[in-house]
Amino acid sequence: MSEQSAKMFQAVFENSPVGLILVNRDTSIRDANAYMFNMFNLDQKDIKGRRFGNLFNCSVVSGSGKTCGDCDACRECELRGGMSSVLCSGISIPDTIIDHKFIIDGQELKKWFKVSASRIDNEGDFFAIVSFADITIQKEYEELLNYRLSLDMATGTINKYALMGTLRRLTAAGKEFTVALIDFDNFKAINDSYGHISGDKVISHFCAAALANTRKQDIVGRFGGEEFMIVFQGAASGMLIKALERISKSFQEACFRSIGIKPTFSAGLAEFNAAAQAETDVDSLVGEADSNLYLSKIRGKNMITSRGLTMSFD
Repeated sequence: MSEQSAKMFQAVFENSPVGLILVNRDTSIRDANAYMFNMFNLDQKDIKGRRFGNLFNCSVVSGSGKTCGDCDACRECELRGGMSSVLCSGISIPDTIIDHKFIIDGQELKKWFKVSASRIDNEGDFFAIVSFADITIQKEYEELLNYRLSLDMATGTINKYALMGTLRRLTAAGKEFTVALIDFDNFKAINDSYGHISGDKVISHFCAAALANTRKQDIVGRFGGEEFMIVFQGAASGMLIKALERISKSFQEACFRSIGIKPTFSAGLAEFNAAAQAETDVDSLVGEADSNLYLSKIRGKNMITSRGLTMSFD
């Protein structure tokens, strides 16, 4: 390469609108442009011989004294895997979205990149050139938007669309869980007698009681209208019945303190386990819970029905 060409290449490299690094065959860094250091809020420093994770403070190796590539977690790192594939096999990576955690200004933060890479052979030697376009802001916005789209905005619990998506993922993975379909008893009479504001308070108190009396891995959502669903992961119906009893007591106490009434709800349960995976789908599971909810209603309300057997909350 002529001196003029080398200067032009360096100018293009330094002024690129995306981050660029040159990676040696041993995955150490040969060069990196200013964009890369600005992206991680770092001062440019001695680059040669350093590994990507050490230079840009990967959360796995930062402060550990270990070298990028030597930790067990490095075997699963998409960035390292991609660079190694380019260097060893000569394949190119076109516009692949990758996320990774880094220590930036003393905090662990996740960043998303659109990464492209290719190998360059030069007079018997070779290296990889890897480009990084920082798309963290866009991905964070997408996550926030998806989160908001999954919420029932009136209650802060997830909506029916998100509930059904959760059930499909759990059944596809063969995870064991119990689902409870819940409906308030005589809710129209509460609205008619005490007003819709009181009705809204009843719903709010139920959601608070449900969230307070379930575990982090359990899911509470609004199935529609005055119907709610709780997905109790990794446990049989007996544990969910106990949780529903706690919810009922807490719910009634909160409503009595707030509006002077003790409303009740009815519930129908359905279990999913690996043994039933072949013959059970999401629609039939929800249908079973709905049928059991109906039995709770016609057998006196303020009840739980599981496998056709009904028990009262009282």
